[in-house]
Amino acid sequence: MAKNNVTVVAEQLQGDLQQITPELLGAARELAQKLGIGVNCFLLGHNVAPMAQRIIGMGADVVYLVDDPALKEYATLPYRRAVLTILKSMDEPPPIILMGSTTIGRDLAPRVAASLEVGLTADCTELDIGDYEHKGKADPHKVGTFNNILYAIRPSFGESLKARILGPWKNPQMATTRIGVMQPLPVDSSRTGKIVTVPVSFDDADFRLKVVETVRDMSKAIDITAAKVIVAGGFGVGSAEGFAVVRDLVSVFNDAVVGASRRAVDSGWIPYAHQVGQTGKTVRPELYIALGISGAIQHRVGMNNSKTIIAVNKDADAPIFKFAHYGIVGDLFQVAPVLKRELAKAAKAKSL
Repeated sequence: MAKNNVTVVAEQLQGDLQQITPELLGAARELAQKLGIGVNCFLLGHNVAPMAQRIIGMGADVVYLVDDPALKEYATLPYRRAVLTILKSMDEPPPIILMGSTTIGRDLAPRVAASLEVGLTADCTELDIGDYEHKGKADPHKVGTFNNILYAIRPSFGESLKARILGPWKNPQMATTRIGVMQPLPVDSSRTGKIVTVPVSFDDADFRLKVVETVRDMSKAIDITAAKVIVAGGFGVGSAEGFAVVRDLVSVFNDAVVGASRRAVDSGWIPYAHQVGQTGKTVRPELYIALGISGAIQHRVGMNNSKTIIAVNKDADAPIFKFAHYGIVGDLFQVAPVLKRELAKAAKAKSL
């Protein structure tokens, strides 16, 4: 049985593998290559066995599968029991465990970390491997050099600084990562790996909380993290009605969605589901068009991995022009119609 591999806890919802899983597998593979080891993935749920081979194609070497009716709907304690059971089945703990900074990951990861009595760094935007020399100022009992440990890197102080957080004294080192910041690997359906089914004995205490009914209203759902094109409006659009110009530009594309800055959301002009940034969603579209967005660091952290960024702002000194690939200084209500016309021409020419 594989041991000492970088480990990912997959996330699925009603049999649908969530976006964060391939992103975590891509990050885990990069860390594993630096450590000279492999990648494990824990797959938990009910009737999820068909996903195991897909996960191998995404970069896992070993998939530990717990397929049980008790895991049909996510609940903290049964899922924690499943993760801990898999870990106990190993000869020794993995050096690193990664989960997503999602609703589920933010709930499950601290429960697992507390049970293992290890540290957890949440909401990471970067991961790396490095060394650390502890000279004992904080704890004289932990003097020494630690090699090949996890560098869990996350923004701090209003996203203005990056904090590198280390916890090398006990494995597993745990971290959660934001959606959209880690790069998935190209899927290789020819990859081979091992699938290990792990039986779990649940306790009555694991079901102190029961999910009686799950109601999901998908009629207004929007997932900006999966969009290939995002046209985002900021405070510069002026009002809720001003977002009409944003939606008009979205109409040029077949797979575009509307995004927004926090200030526009806080002003009540557009729902929170559209928010990009530190307290919103992290996105990585092929094209990001920012209309009337200044480009403060809180917004930048959520979209600066976009492949192409086009910014329109009447303030020539707006911070967004420092990292946008293309910038237009002007009134967005005058520029957007021209931009729409030119993009429509380009799209038509491409389809010919």
